[in-house]
Amino acid sequence: MSRVAVVLAGGKGTRLRPLTDVVPKPLIPIAGRTIIDYIIEWLKLNGFTKFIVVAKYLGEQIIDHFKHSSEVRAELLDSKDTADAVRLVAGEISEEHFLVSMGDVLCNADFNAFYEYHVRRGDVATIALKEVDNPLPYGLILIDGDSRITLFTEKPKSIELLILNTAHLKLRSKSLYSNLVNAGFYMFNWDILRVLEENNGLMDFGRHVFPYLLEEGYRVNGWIMGEAYWEDVGRVESLKKATWDLLDGSIAGYRPLGEEYSPGVYVGRRARIDGTVIPPAYIGEEAVVEYGAVVGPYVSLEKGSIVKAGARVSYSILWRNSLVGEGSAIHDSIIMNDAAVLRGVKVVHSIVGSFNIASANLSEAVIEPRGG
Repeated sequence: MSRVAVVLAGGKGTRLRPLTDVVPKPLIPIAGRTIIDYIIEWLKLNGFTKFIVVAKYLGEQIIDHFKHSSEVRAELLDSKDTADAVRLVAGEISEEHFLVSMGDVLCNADFNAFYEYHVRRGDVATIALKEVDNPLPYGLILIDGDSRITLFTEKPKSIELLILNTAHLKLRSKSLYSNLVNAGFYMFNWDILRVLEENNGLMDFGRHVFPYLLEEGYRVNGWIMGEAYWEDVGRVESLKKATWDLLDGSIAGYRPLGEEYSPGVYVGRRARIDGTVIPPAYIGEEAVVEYGAVVGPYVSLEKGSIVKAGARVSYSILWRNSLVGEGSAIHDSIIMNDAAVLRGVKVVHSIVGSFNIASANLSEAVIEPRGG
């Protein structure tokens, strides 16, 4: 029996700008693969065999990315939000149960167990839940002792959180968890497609669909993923964190592309390393680290990037075909596709946009941090 996953990849990724000015968020690279590739590969390992990727913003790039795949069908659709995206591809879903996944979350939860749990419970929807320290950026959820969701609120404000935590104390004897948030993975049975068809105003799962289901008396379950790794790669800092976690082996089951050249150093095909690489690091296909250059720790060089002699790169990400000139220093920064940091430039806590050139007339220049 085939298992289908609908991967939602249409968001603008405004919190990741300027990175998402040139690529859609799901195609942002992390150590040789895109975010969405990691998601799909992990779902394959968990028994999913058919993938429908719904794209919108810069969607032509996503269509092109999957054009040779036999397992992934990518579609460019004018969806209004997450639930509307699933509504638009409903005709392609024949399976009794299916997964909906956000296209910007790295997670190594046991999705096979998630699927089986949902099927066993037999209800219309099951939401994957993660316990976090600060639930404010996410949808906060309360469950009863039978793991049924009793309350769902999307990105609560501080006063709402206080009220919800007070309510949670009354349920404490039934639930051992607090600060459970919507992890961005949903299992549905086919009935949800009928609900979406009959209620065209339900556009977003978090804001509309789940509150509607609870109000109408549908049983919606929560599945707690426990200690599984989970990172919403929706901000520059969370993107860096996910990259560092991947490089140092903190995400069980995930690894950078390429071969392990030495402990903690992964190297792609036709890469050339003449300088020093301090682990953990990823040196991508056809990337070059020249003699006298020092790269690492926590550095990812994508395909074709070059670090010239005497340069120093640490805690940074270089996208495709980027250049770091002789004697330059890059720290805690992202250098985007086809950008160049010329000789003697220091870049700290910054982003150098695609096709930009950072140069210096003096012996040293500093690229000041960007806001946002």
